[in-house]
Amino acid sequence: MSDRRLLFVHAHPDDESSKGAATAARYVDEGAEVVLVTCTDGRRGDILNPALEGTPTADMPGIRARELAAAVDAIGFTRTHQLGEHDSGWHEHLEAVPDDGCFWHAPLGRPARRLAAILRSERPQVVVTYPPDGGYPHPDHIRTHDVTMLAVGLAADPDADVEGEPWDVARVVGCTVFTRPRLEALHGAMLERGLESPYEKWLHPDDGEEPRPLRDADRMPVAVQVDVAEWFPRRDAALLAHATQVDPDGTWFAMPRDVEREAWPYEVFVALRPEHVEDGPLDDLFAGL
Repeated sequence: MSDRRLLFVHAHPDDESSKGAATAARYVDEGAEVVLVTCTDGRRGDILNPALEGTPTADMPGIRARELAAAVDAIGFTRTHQLGEHDSGWHEHLEAVPDDGCFWHAPLGRPARRLAAILRSERPQVVVTYPPDGGYPHPDHIRTHDVTMLAVGLAADPDADVEGEPWDVARVVGCTVFTRPRLEALHGAMLERGLESPYEKWLHPDDGEEPRPLRDADRMPVAVQVDVAEWFPRRDAALLAHATQVDPDGTWFAMPRDVEREAWPYEVFVALRPEHVEDGPLDDLFAGL
C-alpha cells in the first residue's frame, strides 16, 4: 500500500470525470493510490449528447457502468467501489424527489456504513467529496456530502457497527467546478483575446434573467489549489468516455484548452474536516499530513 492514499466519493458515473479528474490523474502518476467510490447507478440520466439522441435507455444503468469503466481507465484510478444506490434524478426542489427507494430517500446510515467499511479498508489520508450544498442542488450530490461526512465519523469510531479496524481520515475536502473565481478568470481571458466567452450570460445575465447563484464553494475559502494543466487531456478523455452525458460541442469543451491552461490551470478544493487549513491555499492535498 502506498504511503499516500486519496479517495474520491462521487454521486454518479460521470462526476469523477467532471470534478477533480485531473487531480486524480496527477496523483496516480505521482505514485499515490487513488480510489473512486460512486454512490449511484445513474439510471435516471438523460441522453445529453445530441449525436446520441434516440439511444435506447432501458438499460441506462448498464450504459452508465460501461462509460464509467472507460473513464476510470482514462484517469487511472487504482481501485473503484460502488455503493449501489439508485439515482434520484435531477430535482431543483428537494420536496419533489419521489420516495421510491432512491439515494435521496435511503436511510442515511445504510450507505454511510458501507462507505465507512470502504474507508477502513482503503485507509485514505484524504477524502474528496462535495461541499454541503453538493456544488449545485442535485439531491444526490447533497446526499453524497452527508453520507461521506457521516461515514468518516463512523470509520473512526471504534464502537461503530462497521466492518474493519477503525481509521481516522486526516483531511476531507470538497470539490466543485464552476466557482466564481474560475468563471471570472476564464471569462476575462477570453475577452482579452477578443473571443466570445461561454460564460457571458452566467456572469452578466440579461435583464429579467436570474443571476447564477453563489454556491457554498464561492463562500468558503480555498483550502487546496492543485496545478493540473498537464493532466487536462486525461480529464477530457474521461469526459468523452461518458458519451451519453457529455456533448463534445457543449459547455465542457467551450473553453479553448490553451486559454484554460494559461488563465486557470487549477482544480480547487474547500476544507470540510478540519474546517480550516493553516496557511492555505495549499498546493498539495497531502501537505502537512
